[in-house]
Amino acid sequence: MAKKLSKKQIIDKLRIDKEYYGEFGRQWLSNSNIQNLQPSTFKQFGKVEPDNENFVKGRYFHQLLLEPELAKDFPIWSATETRGKAYKEFLEEKGLNFVLKESEALLIENMAKEIVSRNEQLTELITNKEALREEPYIGEIFGHQFKCKCDLVSQGIVVDLKTTSAKTIEEFVWLGKNKYFYDTQAFIYQTLTGKSMTFVAIDKARKEYGNTGEFYHEIYVCPTSEETILQGKQKVERAVQMYENYHGKDKKEDIRNVIYNLNF
Repeated sequence: MAKKLSKKQIIDKLRIDKEYYGEFGRQWLSNSNIQNLQPSTFKQFGKVEPDNENFVKGRYFHQLLLEPELAKDFPIWSATETRGKAYKEFLEEKGLNFVLKESEALLIENMAKEIVSRNEQLTELITNKEALREEPYIGEIFGHQFKCKCDLVSQGIVVDLKTTSAKTIEEFVWLGKNKYFYDTQAFIYQTLTGKSMTFVAIDKARKEYGNTGEFYHEIYVCPTSEETILQGKQKVERAVQMYENYHGKDKKEDIRNVIYNLNF
């Protein structure tokens, strides 16, 4: 299907979330696939995850900053502060798995406002009218076609927006490199775009300035280092090998024959 389209036509189609995350977009590998091509997860490759709380909260945060016209119509549950019978009936009626409560939506709105108000340079980066938002890219990595969708391409760099529960910037960096595959994301995005990448994260927890009664959310700005890119490259290469062995067109092994052996 993709071979019949020009690169521009493919990119235009991938700008549509339904196409990017649907059957059309699944012709390309992505960073989310890398997470399911690890020694302990490769049998889950190709599994489509249903919408959940973290996805919904992250999507609302991103829309507030990058696509405010969509955020205006974001479904918010305001009838009660609990998720009881009426809430469940609402989900069933709308065909949804999770909806933000009004209080949760307000917290995310405050986070979005804070991230573009505390630092002039960061504000200009995110609000730049010339920036590309939710922009897809495609290209070849280790002999396979990959895709990515950049939150923001602004002032010559790729910016990825995160919310985090990390308590310090050091913890955020450690989790990104060792648990959440931000290093592989950085390698893939940098390779496909040809631009350096910076993660901008905001802590979900509110903190107080001393005993002033004034609260804030910690903000982390983390450009990626050569070391991080190299680590991500190595992990992507290993994941691609796993893909070729168990899922590629010329796969060498049957995942149904795989069992785990471990000495206690």
